[in-house]
Amino acid sequence: MKKAICIILSAVMLALCVFTVSAQSTAEHDYTIENPYKDVIWDGDGAWGLYKASLHSHTNASDAVPSIAESVEKHYELGFDILAITDHAVLGAKWTEVPDMVPLYRLFKADNTHMKDPEVLTGERYEQITTGSDRDGKPMLEVTGALEANGAVPINDCHVNAFFANYGQALMGCYGDYETVVRRVQNQGGITFLDHTGEYVGCEDDPDRAREPYYANKFANIFLNYPSCVAFDVNSGINNRTRYDYILWDEILKLTIPNGRNVSCICFSDGHHIDQYDRAFTYMCMPSLTVDALRTSLETGAYFSIGRYARADLGEDFEGTGPVPLVRKLVVDQQEDCISFEAENFDRVRWYSDGELIAEGEDLTSFDLDDYADRLGCYVRFTLTGKGGIMYSQAFPITAPDIDIEKPLVVPTVDIGTFFRSLADSMNLILGWTPVMLLIRWLLWGRAWWLY
Repeated sequence: MKKAICIILSAVMLALCVFTVSAQSTAEHDYTIENPYKDVIWDGDGAWGLYKASLHSHTNASDAVPSIAESVEKHYELGFDILAITDHAVLGAKWTEVPDMVPLYRLFKADNTHMKDPEVLTGERYEQITTGSDRDGKPMLEVTGALEANGAVPINDCHVNAFFANYGQALMGCYGDYETVVRRVQNQGGITFLDHTGEYVGCEDDPDRAREPYYANKFANIFLNYPSCVAFDVNSGINNRTRYDYILWDEILKLTIPNGRNVSCICFSDGHHIDQYDRAFTYMCMPSLTVDALRTSLETGAYFSIGRYARADLGEDFEGTGPVPLVRKLVVDQQEDCISFEAENFDRVRWYSDGELIAEGEDLTSFDLDDYADRLGCYVRFTLTGKGGIMYSQAFPITAPDIDIEKPLVVPTVDIGTFFRSLADSMNLILGWTPVMLLIRWLLWGRAWWLY
């Protein structure tokens, strides 16, 4: 009898030991969480602001309908704090000046532009908007020298937004070649982000294409090789062509984060009509409303991206209206392995790791990594959804000394983009230097439109 009791007690003790060791090995890790918002001061003295930014939209200086003045006025009316007009192959100028346009690109969308001279702001109105004198002292920051580079691509748009450089004016686009634009802007000290890659990938209606390794490797190489390329578009507001790009973003993160590079996500309207300007945008976390602070926010990923338009994860007929979901405070507790936040205008939180949905709820505003240890990969991120749309956080890379994350091999990709770029560069050279082509350039790209 005693022997039986001893055997039973021993078995119970052994089971308890095994359970304890197992629980500790699967649920207790000393995580390190990289926080892209770590520098943000959320409250108290010196609290940073959340500034609504439109970083990619168009006017009739390239191929859209609204004039420069109409674009500025509409963004101002919609409460934007930051506006960068990024026309195709046209470096943005002050809002009181007509930029150096490329009429050939305007002719492509003559039904939009009608080849009219863009209306600009008067000096008086410019002063009002940039000081906010008629908006309770809330100015709108002017960002000049930005454009949508890679011009007009003949097959599918392969566009790159460029800032703080003098590259891309009147240069042809090139199918499949994002790398050259990114490299040349970086060489000039500027920064870039990749626009609506879903057109190139062809994943508008096919999420499986967004998961094909070729595309993740292609874009991962760009981000790993060029630190000045700061973000990847996950939700262009203009239409549904990028509705699965957030899937490709996750595939890129799985390659870049273990190799030491986080990649921010970004949203923008890409608006070509005045009623599209509020469909997607960002809220930049900045200590002050300046161009330098904007650049730092873009480079560190300290912002939240908002989309109002129909999304695969919101329903095909969804279009957000009213106040958008937005984080107002975020805390990363390294000792407790926890990410928590305070937010508004949301009814659901979703947490993702390595592209998989691992938790969701109406009020899941605190996420303890130890509770999901068996489902975590190399990062976590979250989204908020509500009547106003969807908000994307940046990814939070995670590591632990007792967890080995395999460093994936990022495979170089080769495509016809290199050939097209050589051809485009040759044409740019020809159009720029030979006497005959100088005449053609004047007729087609100049300001005399006697053929129209």
